[in-house]
Formats: sequence, C-alpha cells, structure tokens
Amino acid sequence: MFKKKSLILIFAILLIMSLVTACGQKAQEPAQKEEVKEQVKEKVKEKDITLIVPNTPGKGMDTYARMIVPYIEKHYPGAKITVKNIVGAGGVIGINQLWQSKPDGLTFAFTSFPSVLLAELSGSEGVQFEATKFTYLGRAATEPRVFAVGGKSEFNSIEDLAKAGRPIKFPSQGMDEDFFTAAVMAESMGFELNQITGYEGNADTALAVIKGEGDGHITALGDADPMIKAGDKKPLLMFAPERVAEYPDVPTALEVTTGEGQNFMKVITNMLEVHRSFFGPPGMDPEVTREFRAAVAKALADPELIDKAAKANNPITFMEGERLQQKVDEIAATAEKIKGTLAKALADIK
Repeated sequence: MFKKKSLILIFAILLIMSLVTACGQKAQEPAQKEEVKEQVKEKVKEKDITLIVPNTPGKGMDTYARMIVPYIEKHYPGAKITVKNIVGAGGVIGINQLWQSKPDGLTFAFTSFPSVLLAELSGSEGVQFEATKFTYLGRAATEPRVFAVGGKSEFNSIEDLAKAGRPIKFPSQGMDEDFFTAAVMAESMGFELNQITGYEGNADTALAVIKGEGDGHITALGDADPMIKAGDKKPLLMFAPERVAEYPDVPTALEVTTGEGQNFMKVITNMLEVHRSFFGPPGMDPEVTREFRAAVAKALADPELIDKAAKANNPITFMEGERLQQKVDEIAATAEKIKGTLAKALADIK
C-alpha cells in the first residue's frame, strides 16, 4: 500500500512540474519573439546595406532606386543603404553578385524582374542564378511598355510591320527585357526582326528611332510619352493587360495576336507586370525577410515618397513581398513555352 501511494505521489509531482514548465515556456514565447526581433534589428543597425542596381547610373531604374532608398532607411531604423551600380551583360553580372552574396540582410538588389527571368530562360552566357530562388521583398512600380516608331516612320500600325518585306531594325541595349520582348513579339506577329545591339541606354535607342536609324524600339510608356506628345514618336502597340486610357486607339499585344502567338504574349504581359522590384539572395532568414518586407511596404506607402514620385512622373504601384514571391513562381511556371524563341534571339546576335 505504501509503495502504491508513493508512486501516485511521484506521478502527481511530475505532472505539476510539467505544467509549470509549460506555463513558463508560454510566458517566455512573446519575450523570445521580441528578442529575435531585436537581434534582426541589431544585424542592420549601424551597418551598411548594399543595394545592387545592375543598370546604368542616372537612368530610369537607378533613378527609382535612389528615390526610394531614403524612405526604406526611414522605416528601417539604423540601416544605411548604399546604391551600387554593377552593369554589364544585360544586368547578369550584378545579379550574379547578389546570387553569391550572404543571405544576412546586408545585400539586396533592385531591377526589372523580367530581365532576370528572361536572361535565365534564354540561357544567356554567364547566368549563375535561378530567378525563382531569390527572396522577393516588394514591387515598387510597373507601367505599360510601348513599341514606338519614329514620328516620320513609314509604319502607322503594328500590322504594317509584317507587310514591310524586310527585317524590322530594332536598336537595343542588349539582352534585357526589351530585347527578348521584341523577339517574342516578332515571332508572335509574323515579321522578321534585325536586333542591333550595342546602344548604351533608352535615350540612345530612342534617338536612333527618331533619326530613322532604327525602325522602332520598346520602352516604358513614361519615358516615351513626352516624345509621343511632341510628335517625335508614334505608339503602335502596348504591352499591358488592357488599353491605356490616355491612348485608347493603341491596341495591346494580346489584341493583335491569336493562338500560340497570343499565349506567348500573355507570358510577356504577365512578366512585365512584375517590373521594378526589390529582392535578396536565396535562403534569407525568415525574420530578416519579414523585417525588410515591412520596411519596403512602409516606405512605398509613405505619403511624402508618393507625392515626390508623382511629381517626377515615377509613380509607385506597390505589390507586397509575399504576393510578389507567389507571382514570380506563377510566371516562371508558364514561361517555359517561350524558351525556344529566347534562345534563338540570343543565337542570332552571336
């Protein structure tokens, strides 16, 4: 009997101890979470964060990045962000450097997602990364892209290109999203294309088109708009889900294609929707990721930034990081169908 009572007593003591331990653990959970949060902040406090922009200094992508950076710093206390332009190979060199960076919250990138994915899909020389494995932190902006010809061009509609009886001359910066979009457009709409690479930036390709050295080029509508209104360019096609209100007579790429060609243009249109975005190396710490996504979200919702961006004609169209990560996966899953066209475009200039 004594032995039985002793066993019951021991069991009761063990049960009470386990309950006390569990309660203690629950009480500690909020404190532990706060401690982790403070550790994350400590990682960036008083440390330089490098933001890689694999685009030409002073041009569109770089301007966006430098406009936004002070507001990320504002909403990510302690962070000091330095923009580092690493240009070359259509952005591949800079993105490779991000791919090789430690996932410690101290190196990120800002550029066009389509350029990243298209470089990988095409098998561009030197690509070391896998686009879907980057840690996506937030989209800053997207806008329609436009295929425009010179104001004095012989072409007045997109259909005229197929009737030209010769290859369409397309001045290009190299293997960026416009280079590959033009290749897919030509394949989808049935005209020959002659891509002339080596131009330094959008200003150079625009000048070539205006002077008649090139037939047309693709660029952001915001960049082309002043020249269109001045009569120096004519818009023939928009890459957007629907017609642009300011240009109701200009069709979208989805409207002028059918069958497989339209499927190709759907891939491109969806891809261009995820345009100017922030992203980090693969395998970033989840807490660091949450903190940086929150800082980007707050920065891009800051009224002062939104006002400044509107005045500079650089509008903010935010997409939060988690949704952006999902969108990238969705786009990549459908993009395989254009790999052959991309590879051929690359082979044609080698």
